[in-house]
Amino acid sequence: HELASHTFYHSQFEEAHLQQSRETLAAIGEQPVVGLRMPRLRPVEMAAVKAAGYAYDASINPTFLPGRYNNLHLSRTLYEQEGMKRIPAAVSPHLRIPLFWLAFKNMPYALYLRLCRQCLETDGCLSLYFHPWEFTDVRGWNLPTYTTRWCGPDLLARLQRLLQDLSPHGEYKRMADYAAAHPSP
Repeated sequence: HELASHTFYHSQFEEAHLQQSRETLAAIGEQPVVGLRMPRLRPVEMAAVKAAGYAYDASINPTFLPGRYNNLHLSRTLYEQEGMKRIPAAVSPHLRIPLFWLAFKNMPYALYLRLCRQCLETDGCLSLYFHPWEFTDVRGWNLPTYTTRWCGPDLLARLQRLLQDLSPHGEYKRMADYAAAHPSP
């Protein structure tokens, strides 16, 4: 397993939180914390991320989400920006359909699996992310249906199925190991 930072707070952010959250997680988890994924994939200065001691940033979704961001110009695969390795979230190769947690919950499973396999075949990497709370039963939390359609044990079973179905097509790695295996240019 790998611990990575999501900063201290989901709705407010100060650059000092980068180092504070990394150090706090490392102390609690008794292991180094070298990765960052900002809440809501919010933009963050790479110089600040690097100065806080991270080895990689995974806060990029190279797609267009109306009202959020337009990152169609960014690479779908690991790249370096201002001396920091960036590992984008997976998107489909051609249409850049995001393969994030909401897609996993709302797409037909066969389509999601097919897009994941296309991503693996084309890019050689599939970076997916989920939230721990999704694997609890959140149906009574008054959340939109698109966030609760799959949750709790049902979502865990769906994820286990995905991992099993993708196993013949690649190998699983910690993000830190993946970043370390790609030396800076």
